[in-house]
Amino acid sequence: MLSLGLAWPGVALFDTVRQFEQIRSGTLDDWHPPVMARLWSLFLRVGIPGTASLFVVQTLLFYAGLALLFGAVPRWRRGVIAGAVIALVIPADWLMVVVKDAQMIAALTAATGLVAAFRLRHRPLPAAAVAAVAGLLGYAVLLRANAVFAVAPLALAWAGWGGVRSGPGRAALLLAATAAVLVLGSLVNHDVFAARASHVERVLPIYDLAGIAHFGGPAPPRVTATTWAAARGCYSPYLWDALGDDRRCGAIGERIGGERIGGDGQLFGDWARAIIADPRAYARHRLAHLNATLRWLVPWGQPNAAAPPDSQPNAAGLGGGGTWRTRGPAQLARAVAATPLGWPAVWLAASLGLWAVAAGTPRGAARDLALSLFVSASLGTLSFVVVSIASDLRYHLWAMVATALGGVVLSTAAGVPRRRVVITATVVAIVAGLGLGARINLPTGAWG
Repeated sequence: MLSLGLAWPGVALFDTVRQFEQIRSGTLDDWHPPVMARLWSLFLRVGIPGTASLFVVQTLLFYAGLALLFGAVPRWRRGVIAGAVIALVIPADWLMVVVKDAQMIAALTAATGLVAAFRLRHRPLPAAAVAAVAGLLGYAVLLRANAVFAVAPLALAWAGWGGVRSGPGRAALLLAATAAVLVLGSLVNHDVFAARASHVERVLPIYDLAGIAHFGGPAPPRVTATTWAAARGCYSPYLWDALGDDRRCGAIGERIGGERIGGDGQLFGDWARAIIADPRAYARHRLAHLNATLRWLVPWGQPNAAAPPDSQPNAAGLGGGGTWRTRGPAQLARAVAATPLGWPAVWLAASLGLWAVAAGTPRGAARDLALSLFVSASLGTLSFVVVSIASDLRYHLWAMVATALGGVVLSTAAGVPRRRVVITATVVAIVAGLGLGARINLPTGAWG
């Protein structure tokens, strides 16, 4: 109720406004999640205006998931619960914004809460709960193209990995499931939701080709070396946006991978050839971007951490915010984001370490649920090694939520190996310390 009251009827970003315009025009594209647009249009048809409907959906799903999980935890450890609540400050702040990332963590948290409500009480999920969990996972995976890397391991773990016991077998099953979901997701977006292709899949190779050139590789395809040398500011390890902005480097982005180059086959072929020709430049580009998106060895003042407290100006009158009720939580979240709790590198170290802790813990309902959350958080974040194009903190919200909730659940398991906990805490402290050292020594504004 507090969250709803602070930001009613939800803050609208540029993406929110753009999606609303598509709904009103009747023409959707797959740059913004068609499943979210279709859900929103259902509420609009029954007379619920603006962003209020989706704001209520994501708020209730998120906090219902927390309530179900905390209510099923057999014994509370106050210190662990308090730590989890503090860790959820940034995700809770983003819950005030009607955007696909907030919808995604809300759906996944609700699904986690449902599973916990039965599994932690040693009861099988009834058919209705299974259907609800499947629907929530399906909704989450359709909201972001890279969500599959976090959702697929979660779904397979909850389903018992289909009876597959070995590590290599599970890895093969995970790869197959991920590929199948990517193909199925495209079919659903275009054939079921009737969204036109925006060619969003071209952004990654365009960004990588520019990054390879930036780090000493050949100039991007269809761009002369002279033109590229003069294109200052067209590449940033922080994000790809300059290459898609007509006012900056959009012309170069269009030359590299625009619609006139002969189809996706040519672009993806150029991409593969450039990686093979200069894998060192590709690795330097991906590592530079990974460092930026993990917000690790960077200076103070990284942008796009807290949720914006003001709605994007728009003619439709969408969204609220712009008052002390949204600016206060944003300031709190911004302060937390400046600490290691806002550095995805720290969360990755924690999720990987706790994955090892859970793996060494005797089997049980709490251990199994916690392990599934750590695997989801870790693999979701590790996918950014190869598929990420931007460094907004909101892309890592699920890793924060999954790791924090997994920690709460694991703290109730029996036989947790203390030595592994100490090692994990030490590694997390080292990662945080290195990040702090970088922030002290690097000049402000040097990143990006």
